[in-house]
Amino acid sequence: MIFTGLMALMLALYVLVGFWWWAFAETWLLYHPTDDPMAECPLPDGVEIIALGSERGLFTPVGDGEGSDTLVVFYHGNGSRACNWRFLGPNHLAPLGVDTLVVEYPGYADDPRTPSKAGLHGAAEAAHAWSAGRYDRVIAFGNSIGTGPASHHAGLGGVDRLVLFAPFDSMLALLRGKGFVYPRFVLSNDYDVVEAVGEERPDVVIVHGARDTLIPATHSADLATTLEAKGMVVTRILRPEAGHNGLFDDAFFDPFLVEHVVGNAAK
Repeated sequence: MIFTGLMALMLALYVLVGFWWWAFAETWLLYHPTDDPMAECPLPDGVEIIALGSERGLFTPVGDGEGSDTLVVFYHGNGSRACNWRFLGPNHLAPLGVDTLVVEYPGYADDPRTPSKAGLHGAAEAAHAWSAGRYDRVIAFGNSIGTGPASHHAGLGGVDRLVLFAPFDSMLALLRGKGFVYPRFVLSNDYDVVEAVGEERPDVVIVHGARDTLIPATHSADLATTLEAKGMVVTRILRPEAGHNGLFDDAFFDPFLVEHVVGNAAK
C-alpha cells in the first residue's frame, strides 16, 4: 500500500514537472532575448535595418550598394541579437565581396512576441523568401540555437552551403544528454537539424569547440555521421582549444571565411 502510494506520488510529480517544463520552463531556459530596440542599434557605415516581410534583419551590401551575387544569411545564438553581429558584414564579409543578412528573431530586440521554434523558423522562411531570386548563391550560417533556423532555411531549397557553428543534432538529443526524461511531444522547441534539412543536399561545414560543455562536440559528430549517411558532403572542424563561445576569433574566422565562403562562391 505504501509502495503504491509512493509510486502514485512520483507519477504525479513527474506529470507536474513535465507540465511546468512545457508551459513555462522550456521557453525561459532556452531563449534569452533583450528588449533593446533594434532601431537604437549603433550601425556601422554600410549596414541598414531592412524588413523581411513581417520580420527584420541587418543587411550589408558590398561596396556602395551595388551588391554581390553571393549572400550569407546569419542566424545568431539564443542569448544574442542581430545588433551584436552588426560588424559581421562590414568587417568580415563585405571585404570578401559577399553580402550579409543577419536575421533577427521574433521576441528579440523589442519585438513583443514570445520566442519559439515556430517563430524562428518563420524568420528563416521570411529570409528565404527575401533572398530568393536576388542571389545566385546563398549560404545559410547558424550559431548555436541559430543552427536550427539556418537548417530550416537550407531545407527550403536554394542554399549552396550550410555552415553550422556549435550545432546540436536535435534539441531532444541535447536534453537527453543532460538528464531530460520526458517524451518528445513535451518539447515545443524540438529543433532537429536533420529533419529541418529534409531532402535538400547542400554541402555542410561544421565547426565545434572540443571544450564546449553547453553543446558537447559529440552532438556535431553524430550530426555529421547522419548527414553523410544521407549522401551529403560534410566538413567538420573540431577546435581543441575552444569552448562554446570561442569560435569567432579573427585568427581563425577570417581564413575560415576565405576558404569556406569565398571558396564556395567561386565554384
